[in-house]
Amino acid sequence: MATIGLLLSGCGGAPSDAPVIHVETHRTDASTGNVPALPADVVAFRLKRDECDHLRGEEATGPARAVFLKYGMERTCTGTDAALRSLRQRHADDPAAIAALAGYADDIE
Repeated sequence: MATIGLLLSGCGGAPSDAPVIHVETHRTDASTGNVPALPADVVAFRLKRDECDHLRGEEATGPARAVFLKYGMERTCTGTDAALRSLRQRHADDPAAIAALAGYADDIE
């Protein structure tokens, strides 16, 4: 099992003393039994985009919630269309990375 630690300081205004998040990857290569590690930029993208997608699915139940959701989506969704295209190009020769990015919509902004 591979563990990747990420500092949240690059995720939209997190303080420099932000906690480290450990992301477990559980995909196993059937032919070798090895767990391929994902590149750090792919892991960081997935964390940001997953939060974006979660917020996009939320309902604004009042004015304060609407402001919260708007800010959260601006913070986590902005730039992800271009980032996804770039990651798919950069890691075109990495089947694990491409598989990890496969479920993301190309155009959400």
